[in-house]
Amino acid sequence: MDMTYQVIALALLVGSVVTGFITFRMQGMKLALHFGAIMLALLATLAAVATGMPALVSAAAVLQVLVAVTAFTQLWETLKYTFQTSPGYGAHMALVTMLPVFAVATVAL
Repeated sequence: MDMTYQVIALALLVGSVVTGFITFRMQGMKLALHFGAIMLALLATLAAVATGMPALVSAAAVLQVLVAVTAFTQLWETLKYTFQTSPGYGAHMALVTMLPVFAVATVAL
């Protein structure tokens, strides 16, 4: 497994924590599930990069995909019905949408 993609995913997760905090402040506790997924993915990815264990790399990849899924499921109502505030979530959504791409690249390559 090539760890380059996991290092990039780690950088995206750190950036997602920052933009996610801003999004969390705008939405409140409704995003607690998504925030928890980000934290778990961050810790798993950090452990995967540090150890290089294939099981941890696979777990980190699954959690990275879960981060994107929880972002879209938790923000879907806001993105769908509150068109005026949707651009405020753009940075966070862009970061977490890249995570599944790197997760698939990590596992597939």
